[in-house]
Amino acid sequence: MLDLDKIVVIGVSHENLSLLEREDFMRTRPKYIIEKLYKEKEINAYINLSTCLRTEFYIELNSNISIDEIKKLFSVEMLVKTGIEAIEYLFKVSCGFYSVIKGEDQILAQVKSSHSEALENEHSSKFLNIIFNKAIELGKKFRTKSMIAHNALSLEAISLKFIKNKFPNIEDKNIFILGIGELAQDILTLLSKEQLKNIYITNRTYHKAEQIKKQFEMVNIVDYKEKYKEMFEADIIISATSAPHIVVEYDKFVPKMREDKDYLFIDLAVPRDVDERLANFKNIEIYNLDDIWKVYNEHSMNRDKLLEDYSYLIDEQMEKLIKSLDYYKIDSTSTVLENSI
Repeated sequence: MLDLDKIVVIGVSHENLSLLEREDFMRTRPKYIIEKLYKEKEINAYINLSTCLRTEFYIELNSNISIDEIKKLFSVEMLVKTGIEAIEYLFKVSCGFYSVIKGEDQILAQVKSSHSEALENEHSSKFLNIIFNKAIELGKKFRTKSMIAHNALSLEAISLKFIKNKFPNIEDKNIFILGIGELAQDILTLLSKEQLKNIYITNRTYHKAEQIKKQFEMVNIVDYKEKYKEMFEADIIISATSAPHIVVEYDKFVPKMREDKDYLFIDLAVPRDVDERLANFKNIEIYNLDDIWKVYNEHSMNRDKLLEDYSYLIDEQMEKLIKSLDYYKIDSTSTVLENSI
């Protein structure tokens, strides 16, 4: 039976926790807590939506555990929504309602990716699949009709603008990127349009960096073990790894850094990659996610109006979802009747 009340969302985001608090939360390895519940059949299924701004779990409950019991397994106060409220929340997330830059495209791609990951690792369910497919369908339709993403600034676009504020002429600057995940590739796409030549990338897994070079021929690969050597010569260091620990260490950077040049660190990782003590030096500036959002947050007013004007699409999609679930209930009942004859 597809019961809406079995669907819950539990998690944290930039709206209820600061960057430091989110870092501490991620160090508790929340995904392993949910995965353990799934393996022990305490829950039927789950999908993990994890981005630099949010870590949320969309769960299909069974009778073995309550959402209140799940809440107690975590060290921080969690956002919790159940039933229709949880599904409406996912729909709004997919449309970009809760993004810092309202309506940005990246969150929709992340919702798709989280669903694909759950399918690949076989911890989703028919119920969650229906809901996520409807959320993805809605996210596309919302952006097409509202055109909210037209000229909207993505995280990578904001990062580039931030860099250009510091270095108006970046053509002669050395740019060093740590990590080659989705965000780093998005940044590389923008940098490639700038026709820059002095771009260096590194990744813990070298062959993955080689794959990126096939896509972005202008980049130069640096062996991960040699990362500091290249970092000392860089003007701009963009760090977006998934490492759970500091990647740019104070004791390894300071002794050999050049004092005759300025360094700009853009730290887009959660937890942060760059030791914040480096900012104590006059020739080093460090900006993290929270800093970037604060500077460019003025773009949000017009998008708030668009969210309001096109929110009716969420109500329409909810009606379609309920009809779909009713169909599955009828189909399931028919199957039971056929089997009893």
